[in-house]
Formats: sequence, structure tokens, C-alpha cells
Amino acid sequence: MNIRDNLNELGDLSIVGLAIADYSESIADNGKFELNGKRWVIRPNNFVTLEPHWKRAKNIAISLRGNPSEFAEFKELPLKEGMSGYSECTITTPNQLAAAAFYIRRAQEIYSKGRNRIQKGLAVTET
Repeated sequence: MNIRDNLNELGDLSIVGLAIADYSESIADNGKFELNGKRWVIRPNNFVTLEPHWKRAKNIAISLRGNPSEFAEFKELPLKEGMSGYSECTITTPNQLAAAAFYIRRAQEIYSKGRNRIQKGLAVTET
């Protein structure tokens, strides 16, 4: 079984999950998703995990390297604190894809700066 098999169980949300998986792997320096319990973890650089749910509710739980204060938050996909040093969000609709990709990119940047990084906020401004 691979992550794409799991994501194909999501019905209308499958295409969103596949796009997120493909994007995550494309910026992961040859990384691939590996199953760890119920979560798919990008390895070797653990900056994002995906946990597809399809039996009761159809959604994708995402865990991202970095605290919520280090992200520019988008209203369509709220972030919350996860386990130490991580943020979490849940994709339930296709219109959340762009925000998820933005968060994943930021999580990869945070991962590349290391654990001893100076935590800085990020804001998106219109000019």
C-alpha cells in the first residue's frame, strides 16, 4: 500500500490529496511518504505528515513542522497547535488546496532552518 492508494479512497477530495502528496514530495529533496502508524510521514525530512480519513468523515489531517505563529494563516484553512513544534490543519474541501500548499512550503523552509532557528512570523501583504 502507498499513500496514493489511501488518498484515492477520499472520493471528491482524492484529487486534492494527490496534489498535496505530489507537491510535498517534489520539494522534499527526493523524499517520499512512508506509513508510520496511521500517518504518512515525508522521509527523510519530516516536515509534513498526512492522515487521510475516509471511513466516517472524508478529510485529510495535516501536521506541519513549525508553530502556528511561524505561518501566515489563511482563513479558509485555520491552523492549530499540534505536538511540540508542529502545527495542524484539516482539509475538508477542495478550496483549501492553495492554503495547504503554502503551509507545506513554509513547513519545509522551517525544517531546513533547523531546531535552533529564530522563530519568526510570516505575513502576506497586498501592495
